[in-house]
Amino acid sequence: MSAADDAVADEVVDLAFSLAGRSVPEDYAEPLWQALAAALPWLAADEAAGVHPLARISSPAAGQCYLSKHTRLTLRLAAERVEPARALSGMRLDLGEALAVGEAKLRPLAPAKVVYSPFVAVGISDEAAFFAECRRQLAALGIEAQLVVGKAQAMRAGGVVVEGFSLMLHGLRAEHSLRLQRAGLGVQRKHGCGIFLQHRSVAAVGGD
Repeated sequence: MSAADDAVADEVVDLAFSLAGRSVPEDYAEPLWQALAAALPWLAADEAAGVHPLARISSPAAGQCYLSKHTRLTLRLAAERVEPARALSGMRLDLGEALAVGEAKLRPLAPAKVVYSPFVAVGISDEAAFFAECRRQLAALGIEAQLVVGKAQAMRAGGVVVEGFSLMLHGLRAEHSLRLQRAGLGVQRKHGCGIFLQHRSVAAVGGD
């Protein structure tokens, strides 16, 4: 990817909405995506858009995850999609229980030497093959980094079970860090997969 390509791709941001509600299903990615696609019909056709895993929810208990006052719904979007996406504020999303979507805050992406995604899916469940495929996809993006594969992950999306792993990259140059955050890695981006954020340290790969 050239510097000119990076300049065009630079207009990618996170838009974080507050959420009010009690809980979501443990396997919430599919119902959340369905609710978002119904609320913002253009979102399904936007291949660049991603939906982060919900931030600051409890560990699963009896099939549910409980929200806190700090829980956020965050979309990764091209900058020109920000204003249309703000229409979510004031809506209610039905995930079995209703979630009230509050105000949104814009969060520009920032370079970081260490980034982390809790779930990367590339259509492979074997760890060694997963590692090799991630390296291949990163090379195709012109990104150089050290990889640390973490916990195996699984979820149901679109009627099938999606398998993958958490993944940390470290030793990233600034331009490569931003390129990865913009592009993501693997599939199921709208179900929370392959979206990278800054991370504290390499040592914390298994504990986020």
